[in-house]
Amino acid sequence: MSRVERILESVLERGLQRRSSGAVPAFAPGRVERILVLNKHNIGDVLCTTPALRALRRAFPKAFLAILVSEHCRPVLERNPDLDEIFTYTKSKHRAAWLGLPAQWDLWNVIRRLRARRFDLAVSMGRPSSRSGGWLAYACGAPWRLGYVGPRLHPFGFFLNLGRDPGAITSHEVDGSLELLASIGVPPVGRELTLLPDPEAQATIRRRLREAGCAADARPALVHISNRRESSRWPLTSFAQTADFVQERLGLTALLSWAPGDASNPLFPGDDGKAEAVARQMRTRPILLPTPTLSELIAAMSLSDLILSTDGGPMHMAAALDVPQVVLFGKTGQAHWAPISEKCAILQRGQRVDGIVVEEVEAAVSAVMTRWGRRAGASA
Repeated sequence: MSRVERILESVLERGLQRRSSGAVPAFAPGRVERILVLNKHNIGDVLCTTPALRALRRAFPKAFLAILVSEHCRPVLERNPDLDEIFTYTKSKHRAAWLGLPAQWDLWNVIRRLRARRFDLAVSMGRPSSRSGGWLAYACGAPWRLGYVGPRLHPFGFFLNLGRDPGAITSHEVDGSLELLASIGVPPVGRELTLLPDPEAQATIRRRLREAGCAADARPALVHISNRRESSRWPLTSFAQTADFVQERLGLTALLSWAPGDASNPLFPGDDGKAEAVARQMRTRPILLPTPTLSELIAAMSLSDLILSTDGGPMHMAAALDVPQVVLFGKTGQAHWAPISEKCAILQRGQRVDGIVVEEVEAAVSAVMTRWGRRAGASA
């Protein structure tokens, strides 16, 4: 530790934590009664943390286990059986605020609530941990703080006093989280993701499908057209042609799904206009299924026989729900982010999804439904 780091640690230990430097004892698993996991990233990242939550629950069955995530990720953790509490905050980019001050005030209030819980162990997920993730682990007051330490944390490496070197990041994100826990003696309990749909949201989706004329015995195929990354946006015409294929050739009912809202919304840009454009280009009218909440999107996916999407949060939700899927990858690395599912076909051509042709996708959809279709004897 450099002289600057020692000074910073001494100041924060005395000023914030009210303890002297070096006062924290060696890590003792038997003294861990309250655990906080921090994941400040996106929906897919949070879902990839759920096997680690399961491992922590098994290793510390009587411990109070909580997690801190961005507010928009809350629905993927609600009803998770391994958690006792979910703390959330609103990211600055998702909140209209002068200089982001209300968002920062919100985060400070969350830190105050975390400190009141008196956590023993804080685990900052991510490889390596961001400076803000390390800071939150430190600020919550936990004496033991685990995470992957990298250059971004300098000169605050002491934020994670159980810091681990991420090394060459070659494994999947799920495995990275499990390996981090293994470094303190927590064994893995499977790699499967956990996601439990909201029964009320499922009832809402069923009702809306009935109102849209969807028969009770219909086999829905959810086609999700949205992606926030430009390199992962498939042409609308291609989506339209593939949606026609699943209806005309496979006998499925195409449910068109997208990020709701107007494209000009600076906080949460939506694709309402693109969804209408896809529907207009189709020969067979799909069911347009707007999902104003993430809970409704999860519910719609859970009721589907097939999901087609580009790389992002929806592919991890489909994997966690054990729904057959076809995923179009842009520049996202499969080794790190492929869905944890055997019922999945991945297509990737270079760094952009628009290099993937419709015929490839149709062939993949047919193969997935032949092998993993939810109803035996489905005709192709």
